[in-house]
Amino acid sequence: MKHNNWFWGVFFVLAAVFVVASQILSFTQIGFLSILATVLLAAVFIQSLVKLNYFGAFLSLALAYLIYQQPLGLYFISPWLLILAAVLVSIGFHIIFRKHSKPPCCTSYAHHGEAHYETVEDIDDNNPSVRVSFGASSKYLHANALKTGQFSVSFGALDVYFDQVQLDLEGAQLFLDCSFGAIKLYFPKTWHIVDSLSASLGGVSNDTRFSKPGPGAPTVTLTGNVSLGGVEIYYV
Repeated sequence: MKHNNWFWGVFFVLAAVFVVASQILSFTQIGFLSILATVLLAAVFIQSLVKLNYFGAFLSLALAYLIYQQPLGLYFISPWLLILAAVLVSIGFHIIFRKHSKPPCCTSYAHHGEAHYETVEDIDDNNPSVRVSFGASSKYLHANALKTGQFSVSFGALDVYFDQVQLDLEGAQLFLDCSFGAIKLYFPKTWHIVDSLSASLGGVSNDTRFSKPGPGAPTVTLTGNVSLGGVEIYYV
């Protein structure tokens, strides 16, 4: 918590500096200051999306527009109007996509479409396909011979639990497509997980210290892309 407070404190201080600097320096060209600001704003944007913090996400986009509107010849908008617009949009998204408690009837056994709010579902499928967009969802998988799986997240968060899953004798192939969001996978610690994900301006966290696969352990291979997002692998 202390680290998180420190991060946001520094962000808001630097945000104020960038707003004032834009009036003095005008960011007429892309230089070191612009690149430094972009890296910081990208970090804030990703962290905000992971936690569904709309204010942080839209404020970072507004500041990025402020930095690049003159070098790229974008339509001029006053810094204060940009910030005001970011605040208003954040409030709107918070109202529209605010978190809900678990719905009383939220179980489905088909291929699942986009989720636009927080859902909790049980899925009974050996080849599940899940897509989450602008929302958060937790999926509890049930399978007697899991062979393949596709999990796609854009501007959202997805938790997938495999502790009630049995794998196909030949193992399973899981394809992940994570952009501007976060995916958390919870595997039995006795499974062998092969990470073949491709990350571009994103990250994959896999702490194998908690993984204890034995000889002939079932194997799950992860493939796909992580772009401006994050995938976290846990062992239970």
